[in-house]
Amino acid sequence: VEKIVVITGTSTGIGFETALAFAREGYFTYATMRDVSKGDKIKEIAQKENLKIDVLELDVHKEDSVKIAIKQILEQKKRIDVLVNNAGWGLWGCVEDVSIDEFKAQFETNFFSIIRLIQEVVPTMREKRS
Repeated sequence: VEKIVVITGTSTGIGFETALAFAREGYFTYATMRDVSKGDKIKEIAQKENLKIDVLELDVHKEDSVKIAIKQILEQKKRIDVLVNNAGWGLWGCVEDVSIDEFKAQFETNFFSIIRLIQEVVPTMREKRS
């Protein structure tokens, strides 16, 4: 049975490398990112190495984007075995120098988006015993 992995934040860095690592281990990999025009490099590597990677638009901040992407994956593959919540970013500086709005933005990405994805994916994972 083909294993399906969904990874957020794959346009660069750890997410990019994680997507390649899963694909090289034989997973069908959904490499998700806000801006799919940044997916050319991973597509090129996937083609060169004959890896099963599909670049898919998913903005972790937007509930509709999450729902649409997960629905599309489930329509195509009927299951998700692994979810890697990689999208995130950090603030640097003294607490008194960072605004509350900046902290809220960071929590939206690094906390609430994770919950959003888990809520969308876990029911199917339970049903399929992934």
